[in-house]
Amino acid sequence: MKITNPFARTKVPWCTTCEWLVLGLLVLSILWRGGKSLDMTWLLTGVAAFITLVSHTKNRRIGNKDVPLMLWGAVMGFIALTIISYLLSTTSNYGLDEVLRTGALSLVLLWIIRAASDGDAGDEYIVRIVRILCITVIVACGIGIMVYVFQPVNRLVGSFFDFRFHTDYWPNAWAQFLLLTWPLVLYWVLRDYRFDTKDLRSRSELLMRSAIVGLVFACLLLSFSRGGFLVFLSQLSLWGLIIYKKTRPQFPVRSIIPVSVVVVTVAIGCFLSINAVRSNLSEVQEVGEKVTLSAAEGSSSVSERFGFWSQALNLATQKPLFGWGPYSFRFVQPQLQRQVLATSDHPHNVILKILMERGILATVLFVILVGLVMYRATVQLLSDRIEVGSLKFSLRTLMYIGLVGVIVHNMIDFNLQFVGITLPFWLLLGILMTYLDIDSLRNVPPAVARWTEILLASALLVVVLYEGAYLGISSAGRRAEAIGDPFTAIEWYEKAQGEYFTRDLHLSRAKIYVQESKYKEAQAALDEYFAVNNEDFRAWKRQGDIALLSGEKQRALESYKHAFERGRYNDLSVLHGLIEAYLALDLKEEIESQKPMIDGLLVMFADAIERNAHHIALSPNVEELIAICNMLARLYPQEAPRYQVMAAKADHHAQFERNRIQSRPPGFLW
Repeated sequence: MKITNPFARTKVPWCTTCEWLVLGLLVLSILWRGGKSLDMTWLLTGVAAFITLVSHTKNRRIGNKDVPLMLWGAVMGFIALTIISYLLSTTSNYGLDEVLRTGALSLVLLWIIRAASDGDAGDEYIVRIVRILCITVIVACGIGIMVYVFQPVNRLVGSFFDFRFHTDYWPNAWAQFLLLTWPLVLYWVLRDYRFDTKDLRSRSELLMRSAIVGLVFACLLLSFSRGGFLVFLSQLSLWGLIIYKKTRPQFPVRSIIPVSVVVVTVAIGCFLSINAVRSNLSEVQEVGEKVTLSAAEGSSSVSERFGFWSQALNLATQKPLFGWGPYSFRFVQPQLQRQVLATSDHPHNVILKILMERGILATVLFVILVGLVMYRATVQLLSDRIEVGSLKFSLRTLMYIGLVGVIVHNMIDFNLQFVGITLPFWLLLGILMTYLDIDSLRNVPPAVARWTEILLASALLVVVLYEGAYLGISSAGRRAEAIGDPFTAIEWYEKAQGEYFTRDLHLSRAKIYVQESKYKEAQAALDEYFAVNNEDFRAWKRQGDIALLSGEKQRALESYKHAFERGRYNDLSVLHGLIEAYLALDLKEEIESQKPMIDGLLVMFADAIERNAHHIALSPNVEELIAICNMLARLYPQEAPRYQVMAAKADHHAQFERNRIQSRPPGFLW
């Protein structure tokens, strides 16, 4: 009896609906903030659950060419370990979005493997994905050029930005996105061009086609991403090696040189001309400053990464089995931090992030999941040969080059939280697998795959619908709080009490209650926060404030100590509160004993303000440093001049930076 393929075109309406839903989500995730916002994660999960349920319920069986058991087992094991890690998380008010993305993207991966394997119909869908993805890349480049020219953003970010916040621009994520997609743009533009023709019309056509690729390369250069550029060079080297091995001994130089010359010329020309236009409106970043590490971030972006990696390894050894929980690095890492504001949401390395947050077993399964496809692709690509003397723009090869670029770049800068990157990554990984020789691998039993995936999709859908309602309620509270309406905000926050993905909900409640002098209610809100996250120094600092206002001086001191252990290098208000608690308890000798440490910390913050490291001169840390210096000047009159000079310098540098920002020409787009 012949087994029916779940994507057979006898089910055209359902199949077409699923395919276009994925394509629409792909375009939207790229063009709408790069897919960074929570609404895109919720939409991704809903679409993934829908296409999985449709593919399994509208057809009773799984097709002849299904997912290899090893790959399917790695996917399901990785999801299971992620869920376990989240349930055991020390910071469970965050991380649910990562669980949802993991489950949703896994379902999308399994779906695309089956869809792309559906004979001619699958091939047509692959072509459609590539075509729409490339068009979207070009549109995103156009958006990025407009923003770069007409807004005070000194690096091109494509569509990877949130216009509501002046700091939410993500040039490194944009660079990573282009590392994934430029090979596909190259394939799409030159796939049907004949390099053996010599007529004038054909040469003009080659010029126009190559110019499109050159524009994409220029947008990569304008991101001013050092890591992205190095990975890009590595991609070119790898591609050249593959072509050389396939065409040896006659390397197709005559086919490569014309395209390369035009692409490089256009890329450099666009880079210079776009910068020239921008220079009439805003400051242009110097390339030499980026190369010599003398730009605004200096060498800190390099040295801090090494620190994050070692800290992630340190934390992973403390909880090796299931890790600290998804998205826990942001809260746990500050206890190991030794430099001002040297903190991050992740350790800038995908392997170390998974190792520290989800444990060693999940890391092994992730490596198996990605490594199985990439290893087989490497072996097969290096063993295949192509026609000598011709340049074949193989989709399989260029897809492989793009995937390698993303994997390598994520070893130095994690950006897979962007749905606009991670969705096309897993789609292309699944498509690449369909090109590989996997007949020797045993497939997963159809019934097991069907019911397991239906159960997973249903569970994800329930979570999305339940948490989505509360997400809307709490978002209304955040909007009310942002516009200065705390009474309305607290009403919405109280209605969101059933929310599991609370994030900073209870901290916001505590803050509002403190403003209303309702200290008992504020402490109750903090107790709810500590029940799901006792690693966040902000909560300990808030508890110290409440205790001090309530007259509980000893409790305030203990709370400030906890906050100081976790956040001394990020927020000087913690040190300010600690000193106030010592003074309230008349423990001046404690301040005296810790004075060398306090002075050293103030010097570090003063130096950071002078360099404006991580834009610290724009933060409240400046006012906190001035207040602490004034406090110490009163406590130690003999050292008052030194503290006064330190405070004056910090105030001067902060005012300079703030005036510089305020004096920048306003954006012309918003």
